[in-house]
Amino acid sequence: MIDVREISRSFGRINALSDASFQVQRGEIVALLGPNGAGKTTATRIIAAILAPSEGDVLVDGVSVRLRPNDVRGRCGLVGDQPGLYERMTLRSYLGFFAGLYEVPKPWPRIEELARFLGLSDVLDRRVGTYSRGMKQKAAIARALLPDPPVLLLDEPTAALDPEMTKTLRELIVGLRAQHRAILLCTHDLDEAQRIADRVVILDRGRVVKVARTTELRAGARPTYVVEVAGAAEPAIAALRAIGVEAAATTENGLARLRYETDDAARDNPRVLRSLLDAQLRVVTLSAETRSLEEAYFETIRKEAHR
Repeated sequence: MIDVREISRSFGRINALSDASFQVQRGEIVALLGPNGAGKTTATRIIAAILAPSEGDVLVDGVSVRLRPNDVRGRCGLVGDQPGLYERMTLRSYLGFFAGLYEVPKPWPRIEELARFLGLSDVLDRRVGTYSRGMKQKAAIARALLPDPPVLLLDEPTAALDPEMTKTLRELIVGLRAQHRAILLCTHDLDEAQRIADRVVILDRGRVVKVARTTELRAGARPTYVVEVAGAAEPAIAALRAIGVEAAATTENGLARLRYETDDAARDNPRVLRSLLDAQLRVVTLSAETRSLEEAYFETIRKEAHR
């Protein structure tokens, strides 16, 4: 649905993007991550056909941003961290105005439908300037969804929202994915990305340094498992060493936690359990250890900084 092909963008002597490539499929949320100045907003604006790439191209629903930018704009709904609403208008009048610009057929039923979906039906005839911050962000999403675009571009959509409204908007974004839209989420909130993104694209200094499924990035290069055993760590370490498994151990509250890596969990995990049970040790849990997306992200950025 979104196919970014080796795009570069320069502003004078500053290279905001260099040969960036990635894809977003229909029914998928991809989080675009990176430090300030990495090129996230530039990439988003190029996809939305607001900026032209210096080099490369983007296909949105098969349409080139270089050759047919107006057609691309009609296929993208863009929501930023600042809603940019006409606050003296009621929401009904505001959406009606934009429905005219977008040439939405049967605009009033569409407006009613979006208001119900976003939980704004009871405030349709209130002036937008009286809305809370979260309601304004919902109004901006309604505006973006008016022409029913297959692509949704979200640039820090939950910035400055309270936790309750942030949760509500996250659930809304997941609901939009279920409608088979391709969603690009540009965010600094790594917890948000971990919760809802199917894949992540990490930008650093204008270059794509990592593209991976969220679960794969969190798992790391080699899967790690943790087995908890009641009692001291030494007998458990010895039992695992006897089958060739080296484990690092910590002890707390009468439980020994042993961490070990394996390339073949289906082979090694049953051996680990059997060895511990044969040694008359009481196994409490055995589980995969996954790092947070935040940990994986900062490790990726650190490695890139040392290249």
